[in-house]
Order: sequence, then C-alpha cells, then structure tokens
Amino acid sequence: MKINLLKIFGVFLLVFLCKSCKEKETSTAKIIPEYVLKISQTKNTNAPALQSFTHAESLNCEEWLLFAGRTNSLDSLNGGIHNLNGNYAGSSFTKSSYNDVIYVYNPINDEISGSLTLTDFISVIENKYNTIRDGVPAQSNPLYQLLQTVKENSTIFKNSNALVKQKGNYLYTLGGYGPEDFTDLTKGFTTYNHVAKINVSNLIKLVKEKKLSENEWTDLLKVSKNNTLISTGGELYIFDDVLYLSLGHSFGNSAPKFSEGQKYLNAVYPFTVSNNKENISTLNIQVKNPISDISNPTSKASDTISVFRRRDGPILPSLYKNPTNNSIEKSIAIYTGVFKPGHPLKAWNDAIYVHPNYTNDNNKLYTYDATYNQKNFNVYSCPSVVLFDTNSNYLHSFLIGGIGDGKGAPKGHLSGFTNSSVQISMDINSLPLKSKPKTLNYNIFKNQNENSAPFYGAEAIMFPNRKITYSKYSDEIIDVAKSFSSDKKTINVGFIFGGIEAFESNPGTYGENKSQASNKIWKVEITKNSI
Repeated sequence: MKINLLKIFGVFLLVFLCKSCKEKETSTAKIIPEYVLKISQTKNTNAPALQSFTHAESLNCEEWLLFAGRTNSLDSLNGGIHNLNGNYAGSSFTKSSYNDVIYVYNPINDEISGSLTLTDFISVIENKYNTIRDGVPAQSNPLYQLLQTVKENSTIFKNSNALVKQKGNYLYTLGGYGPEDFTDLTKGFTTYNHVAKINVSNLIKLVKEKKLSENEWTDLLKVSKNNTLISTGGELYIFDDVLYLSLGHSFGNSAPKFSEGQKYLNAVYPFTVSNNKENISTLNIQVKNPISDISNPTSKASDTISVFRRRDGPILPSLYKNPTNNSIEKSIAIYTGVFKPGHPLKAWNDAIYVHPNYTNDNNKLYTYDATYNQKNFNVYSCPSVVLFDTNSNYLHSFLIGGIGDGKGAPKGHLSGFTNSSVQISMDINSLPLKSKPKTLNYNIFKNQNENSAPFYGAEAIMFPNRKITYSKYSDEIIDVAKSFSSDKKTINVGFIFGGIEAFESNPGTYGENKSQASNKIWKVEITKNSI
C-alpha cells in the first residue's frame, strides 16, 4: 500500500511539474504578429522600360536617377530575358537592347523630368572643357580628367546587371555585363572591372540641364578598376565605411557551355574606397580578406566546391546579435541563388549569413544554414522588404516575384517565372542563425489564387518609402514598433519598378509574347495583424 501511494504521489508530481513548465513556457513565449503583403499597380505610364539597371534617388526622395540596364528597342521587344539558345557573343544580348539614356524620373508626377544620352553626356563635358581650357595644361585640368574618365569608362552608363548601392548623396556601382565593343558584338562580351562613385545630386542637375559649379563638376564621378572586384549578378552593401561585394560571377562569353569561360566569385569581398589627390576623377581601392569557405576563392579549381558559388539570388540586409558584446549589428542574408554545379540546372535552396564583426564557433565570419529550404520558390534576384521587431527580436523579410515557382522546369531551364512570394522569419538571438520560410503561393501582383502570366519582379527594384521609420541598426530595415501603431496597422513600404515582364513561365527569350523590359510601378503595403 505504501508503494502504491508513492507511485500515485510521483504521478501527481510529474503532472504538476509538466503543467508548471507549460505554463511558464506559454507565459514567456514570444507573440509574433502576422504581417500581410499587398501589392497594387499604380496609374503611372510614363516611366522608361528598364531591367537590370543602375538606380538612385534624390535626397528628397522625389526623383529617381535611372541609367544603364536593358530596354525595349522599337523594332523588337528585346529587353526581356536574354535568348537562352542564342550565341552569347552575338545574338543573346542584342546591341539595341542596351539602354544608353540617363533618366531623371518623377514618380509622383509620372514624368521624365530630364534625360541625356551617353553621347550627349560626353558632349556636355567636352563643351564645358572647351570654354575654360585656354592657358590651362590639359593633364591638370579637372574637366579634362573627368572627360577622359567618362570616355574610358562609358560602359558604367551602358552595362547590364551591375552591383549598386546608394549611401547618402553618393551612388556606388561595380561591374556589370556587356560587350567588349558596342559597335561589334562578335568581339564577345565581358564582365567589367570598374568601381564608380557618383554624386547623385550633381548628376541629376546635369541631366536636368542645370548649371554645375566648379566643385560640383569635380565631384561628379570618380572611377577605379580592380580585377578582384569583377562581378555581375551579385549585390553591394555598405557597413559604416566598408563596402561588401556579395557574390556574383564573371560571366565569360560562352555560358551555354555550362561554366566554360565563367568564374564565380565564391566569396564576399570587403573593400574601401578613397579619393585620389592627384586625379579628381580617380578612386583608390583597398581590398580586404575575402569571406569564404575556401582559402583561395580566386582559384578556378574552387568553382565547384564552395557554398558561396551562387549568383542572381536574393541577397538581403539583415541583423544579428553579436554574443561577444550583446550588440545588434548589420549582416548580410543570402537566400538561395543559382546555379549549383553539375547537371541538370538546379538552384541553391539554403542560406548563408555573413556577419563581418563576429567570428562564430566554427571560426568563421559567416553561418551556413543548410537546414533552410526555400523549395525552389523565388530563387532569383527580386524586390525585397525587411522588417525588424524589437519586441521579439525577429526579422521578417519578403521576397516578391521573379523566378522560382517551386515546380520542375523544362530541360535546360530553371524553375519558371513567378508572381508568388516567400516570407522569411529569423530570430536574431538564436545561434547558430537560422531562418524559416513561408511560401505565399498565389499571384501576389494581382491578388488572385492562380499564379498566372504575365509575371513580374525578376531584376526589378524596390524604391523604399523614406517617410516611414527605419531601424536604428540599419537604414534598409523597417522599424516595426515605430512604423506601425494601434491607429496605423497598414503602411506603404515602397514601390517596385521595372524588371522583366514575362508572358510565359519559361519564355526562353525576349520578344512579343515572350518577355520584355517593364515600365510598370507597383505600390507595396504591409499590414500588421496582432495575434
């Protein structure tokens, strides 16, 4: 009898402890609100049709500076996806599709408030130089230096898929892809090795035919070249005064032969830039040690073994809590990307988080999240939105449209174009860092159940709404606590512009009923629903 009483008491104690633990677990569990994405097309019709373009915004955020990229020629709508079955040194990227106009576009008034072709841009500098050059040695004349810089690096304003980042009044652009010689495409294509720093306000003034002061002329454009920093299909980030070239590849000119002549970067390259005192149009560049899983990412032999071997994927601003000092710091989140080595073509579906100021338990400046699985949805470069909730220390990210519908694809193709979205959550306190994806598998652009053509988002740009509040940790991440309130549950987070408009899931080329460059603008809103 005594034994039975002890057993009964033990059972009751176990139940009590379990109940107590559950109550404690429930009371301390984080309540994560639901965030709902909504997209609606604006009535704007006068923006230029562009994809894979270089972009910035004026300091008052009322005008967009747009140049380079690809557009639609009048005779054949060839600004869409390149011809996958064409000759990459001739017919895949037609000369007429490269945009050579610098635009200043006002989305509020839906008007192009200024435009300047590359040829006219050079002529404006020449004319200005010719009016003041008398008695001044050419080599020491700042306008002469600027003129030579623009002529020698004109592909900055006529390339495709460059890496772009704006900080304050300066636009940094790196690499990009295009012909060796725009007058003769049979000479082959190349990934450019230039890095440029552009004064956004000064270039906007010039395009709008306003006069520049002497100081404004000398601060218009600065360029350098570096053979380590060659990339297209990657992203550029700036943390403090350090730039981070994040992934991409040097295309080569024979991609249909599966990586022949093609080299992936296999790394994130930190580097700094400074002005050259002797030539006002030149930058000094210092490249730091790469962040990678291989000792020498420049080696061709490493091209098939690195988990950093990916390009054209969503690469987002991110945060993490540094356990060495308990501070929240900037990082880079790499979600998916293309292409995995081998055949058939496959996307990466896992994630990498780059944290430059924190060396983890594996003695690395990055965390590889092999458990993350995006399931072939939204694996290509597309617009994104990132929110940070300080109450829960959770990041909430959205990938919008692009390429990756989660289905199998025809032979030789990646998963098709899509209007779906992926919502990603991350607890920045959790180490090692991990993310969880949630697929919004419906037509987010039309708010319809059927994910049908036309498809949007690939190589499109998200222009953020700067009237809402951004995190004190990153001006690219929205502050949830300060942007939403009991009276304001829905906020406008920005506008999606341009990119590829595909009329088939796997168009395979450009042209009528296949694909083209888009000039459509979409308003993006997020609603916070408390649970």
